[in-house]
Amino acid sequence: MDYGEHVDAVRREADAFNVALRDGPIEAAVPSCPEWTMADLALHVGEFAGWWTHILCDGTGRPRPALAEPAAAHDRTGWCGESLAHLVAELEATPPDTAVWTWAKEDKTARFPARRAANELAIHRFDAQLARGTQQPIERALAADGIDEIFVMIANRGTPPGGTGETLHLHATDCEAEWMLTIGADGIDMRHEHAKGDTAVRAAVSDLELLLYQRPPVGPVEQFGDDRPLELFYRAFTF
Repeated sequence: MDYGEHVDAVRREADAFNVALRDGPIEAAVPSCPEWTMADLALHVGEFAGWWTHILCDGTGRPRPALAEPAAAHDRTGWCGESLAHLVAELEATPPDTAVWTWAKEDKTARFPARRAANELAIHRFDAQLARGTQQPIERALAADGIDEIFVMIANRGTPPGGTGETLHLHATDCEAEWMLTIGADGIDMRHEHAKGDTAVRAAVSDLELLLYQRPPVGPVEQFGDDRPLELFYRAFTF
C-alpha cells in the first residue's frame, strides 16, 4: 500500500471507530481488551492519534493543536473524534517523504505513522465494534499490509520468542497471500512463500491478522498442527 492508500484507510477506520464509540454506553466492556471499557479504548485511541499528530506537526513545522485529555469519561467520545480528525488532517497535509521522528530505524518519514495509524486503527475499530456486537472484517489489502507490519514491530520492539526453528505457515483463502514464519531463539524470519510448516493456518486474510493480534475471527479458521508455533509467536508479539 502507498501513502495515499494508508491515509485513506486511516480516514475510513477513524470514521468507523467513531460510529462504534457513539453507538452505545461508554462504560461497556471491550471483550478483546481485558479490563478495558469503551472509555479506556477511547482514551487510548485519542492519545495515539494526538501523539502522531504532534509528531507530524513537528516534522512540518506546523503548530501543534491543543488536545488536552478530558477529565470525565463521558467527554471522551467527542474528544477522541476530534483527535482522530486532527490526525487525518495532518496526514493529508504532510508530504510522504517528510522527515519525522519514529521508533523504526528503517523509516523516519511520514509514511511510517500513516501505515502505523492505519493498522492500529483497524484493530481498535474492530475492538470497538466487537464491544457493540457489530464487528466487521478488516479490508483485504489493509489486513495483508497489517500482517507484514507486525514483523516491523517485532524487529524493532519484540520480545525474543525463544524458538528452536519451529515453522508456521499462514495461507489467505480470499487473496493471493502467504506467509512462512521460522521462529528462532531471538526473532522470527518471515517470507512470502508457499511451504509446509509445523503448523498451518488457513483463513480469510482479515481473520489471519486478527488471529495474530489475538482477536476473535469473523469467519472460519482451519488449523493443522499443534499450537506451539503460535504460542511462541505470541511471546514475540502481544498487542
